[in-house]
Amino acid sequence: MRVISKTLLLIVAGGFVSLSAAAQGNAGASGSEMHKSFQEFRKGMLSDFKDFRQRLLDQYADFLNGEWHEYESIRGDVRDKTPKPKAVPTVNGDRAGKQPDSNPTEKKQPVVKTQEKPDNRSILSPESATQSKPTLVDADEFDFYGIPLTLPKVDYNIRHNLASTKDYGSNWNSLKEKGVASKVIPDLKRIADEMNLNDYLLFRLTESYVNGKFADTDASSRFSLIHYLLANMGYDVRIAVTTSGTPLLLLPFKERVFARTYMKIGNERYYAFAPENSDLEAMSGEGILTCHLPSDGNLGEKFELRLSGLNIPVKPKSFKLEYGPLCLSGDVNENLMPILYHYPQMPVEDFAISEISPELRSKLISQVKTQLSGMQGDEKVEALLKFMHNVFEYATDEENHGFEKPYFLEETLFYPKNDCEDRAIFYTWLLWNALGREAQLITFPGHESATVVMEKPVEGTSYNFDGKKYYVSDPTYIGSSTGMVMPTYRGLEPEIDYTYRR
Repeated sequence: MRVISKTLLLIVAGGFVSLSAAAQGNAGASGSEMHKSFQEFRKGMLSDFKDFRQRLLDQYADFLNGEWHEYESIRGDVRDKTPKPKAVPTVNGDRAGKQPDSNPTEKKQPVVKTQEKPDNRSILSPESATQSKPTLVDADEFDFYGIPLTLPKVDYNIRHNLASTKDYGSNWNSLKEKGVASKVIPDLKRIADEMNLNDYLLFRLTESYVNGKFADTDASSRFSLIHYLLANMGYDVRIAVTTSGTPLLLLPFKERVFARTYMKIGNERYYAFAPENSDLEAMSGEGILTCHLPSDGNLGEKFELRLSGLNIPVKPKSFKLEYGPLCLSGDVNENLMPILYHYPQMPVEDFAISEISPELRSKLISQVKTQLSGMQGDEKVEALLKFMHNVFEYATDEENHGFEKPYFLEETLFYPKNDCEDRAIFYTWLLWNALGREAQLITFPGHESATVVMEKPVEGTSYNFDGKKYYVSDPTYIGSSTGMVMPTYRGLEPEIDYTYRR
């Protein structure tokens, strides 16, 4: 496969020589003509890259029929091993939580966040979603997280069971001969576009389609079909089996993922997805076998986990959070919750960056701005902080769900209980988007908190960052004011997870 890489270099070099020569030969050409020449050259280059990808797909059955290497399965990383507080501390009418200035550790370069305009697309109502589905006499019906969907029926079959690694190569060739990719993928992508699904949820959509169409077929054959479809969509997805014979799909992500078994090929992590009801934790330490692919080929794209709005049928559930001058109310889409419930666990900042329901968030911003409009400066921050202390009930994820589960903002409006990272994400988002205050998500061992830039100096714990003073403002420390730190974390240096700033 090294020949392909060298050929690519020659194409690149030759292309630039040709472009340069064309430029010299057309010194008098207009800017638009030169721009057109470059665009044509670039289009040709992209076509060449696609050709290399297609070559890999054309040879994929040979790789599946070839040698499968065994890799070690690695237990998923734990984001924070320090236990969270079982119950939140409450301030007893004093200022004991005030501490001198400190200097937090910068975990990574803070992300600059600017508020973008809400997505103008309307969220589908149940009625409009039904109308958007094609009326098909002959269709493949399946369920996507409780949402009924249909695709135009494509007649093809897959083997009931794949007993050996070479069977995966045979199955790939069979699917290729039947032209399954060109018949199925356009409709899967159409639904994904309508719902604004990201890469990960497109994977789940594909999985739902395959499980619905071939419900009585063994997981090995279903996973082979999912792998075939995703690979032909352009993703770097691997098919694998454990040494005990369990089929796996291996996905690389653009974001870091916690609490999920993975394996490494070179420097790349591939995270394991097993058939439903399989115990991935029990598989940790077991060998994983997958076919060898050329490292210098176009292996495809990684999967993105961040969300930028979901457009799915709405099942409204009303919420009302009220304390002091603030009352946030509206409807959250209950149909989102199954989609988000077992979502891969990302770093806290990726939950903060993601956006699920733009219209709902726009309403929250408007409500806070309107209801606090009569207050001055830092009074708004303290009013919002007290609101956070009094409208939620505290419970750890282990108590709530039995596993670590950071919430997207929309989930915080749905579930009656939450913990520190959920409140910190919700609070800092409102500080920035509703009050226009620069803020940071910070983490102590076992605790996520927040800091905010105040207009006037405040007594208590703060630190300087990029020329501005950030004061600790903890939405989980009940009764505290900005500047106060939970007793457990006094004297500890936090790490910065995420920064909202201009």
